[in-house]
Amino acid sequence: MQDRQREAATPLGFWMGYSTAERDRRWNAVRANAAKEGLDCVWVPLGNGIDGRYMTQFRAASIVLPTDGRDPIVITDRGAYNNWVPEPRQTGREWVQPMTAALADFGMERARIGVVGLKGGMTSHVRVPDGVVNHSAYAEVTRQFPNATFVDATEVVGMSRYVKGDEEIANLRRAAEISEAGIDELIEVARPGVDEAQVWARVMARMLELGSEYYTLALYTDPFGTPGRRKTNPPIGERLQPNAYVMNEVSGVWGAQVAQEDQPVLLGPIPDEFKPVVELQREVFEAGLERMKPGTRLGEFIDFINGFGDSRGGKTLVLMHGRGYGDDGPLLTPLARGEDLRELRFEKGNAFVWKPYGMSVDEKLQFVWGGDVVVTDHGGEVLFKRQHGLVSIT
Repeated sequence: MQDRQREAATPLGFWMGYSTAERDRRWNAVRANAAKEGLDCVWVPLGNGIDGRYMTQFRAASIVLPTDGRDPIVITDRGAYNNWVPEPRQTGREWVQPMTAALADFGMERARIGVVGLKGGMTSHVRVPDGVVNHSAYAEVTRQFPNATFVDATEVVGMSRYVKGDEEIANLRRAAEISEAGIDELIEVARPGVDEAQVWARVMARMLELGSEYYTLALYTDPFGTPGRRKTNPPIGERLQPNAYVMNEVSGVWGAQVAQEDQPVLLGPIPDEFKPVVELQREVFEAGLERMKPGTRLGEFIDFINGFGDSRGGKTLVLMHGRGYGDDGPLLTPLARGEDLRELRFEKGNAFVWKPYGMSVDEKLQFVWGGDVVVTDHGGEVLFKRQHGLVSIT
């Protein structure tokens, strides 16, 4: 334990931010996407913190980026600055006036303005169909520009986020290492009779010690063979029971890149009837990696995964979503089958959490395992070192 304490006290390093080359890559990609949509500028308004941070590295920011090559105007909190935007326009509590002024200074009174985060998209903000912008601030800005046209441009930035740069992938790889350290902590501490809140706290503390930003752990701790309850806060007053099936989503964050690893743990012996399900999940996981090649349509991928188990004595279902900056897409689950995403194609530099279902024919036994992968020229590459399987603690 003393060795682990000394290790925890030694930082892995400090993330110093993205380079200006990465800034230019993002801004140029967004400009190019906006030009294809016939937009005069892209506006990330108050409320869209994810895209504001993506475009500026500020945690609270609004940005107006003209498509004609002019430098953007960035609005952020008083006292904030960084190497990307050394001279932002700073504000306190009032955002309508500086956002209005930014659009006016660029002459956007009769422009076609793309609003990012106005509604959910395919490749970003996939869990918020109603959007994320601050409504009252947005409504007042649009009122002051009666002759401008405001249209949703969530995918303009989303498609830029969809393809990760080299710096982003390097940071996602580091975030995956932190997630694995969190799983190691869970395996060390999880035993029958242990306070579940202690397990939750130990895993979170381990990742924070290693430099992760805060991103809540998700735990499922019900007995094997029963539906699991999702717990994203410390489970106060509950203790792990014998034969508990501890499923988890362990998410480390480095360089604003959110990684996720899923490693089920069973506090008991693995039932013989469950072993073929675990093996089927391994097979479909590896087969999916082979088909994550640039140019492959997601529709083809979904059909392959969902039919993979039919001739193998079980069932399989796709479970995959984008990974990286925040609410990244696409989102493919047994409930959201991606019918509107079928023509979207894999591209080199995509990053996903890949964790398909392996199931018995009657679907009573289910196994989900996986983590972060990136798309290369040759298929999906895993970013973690953990070996496939169910961890049994007896």
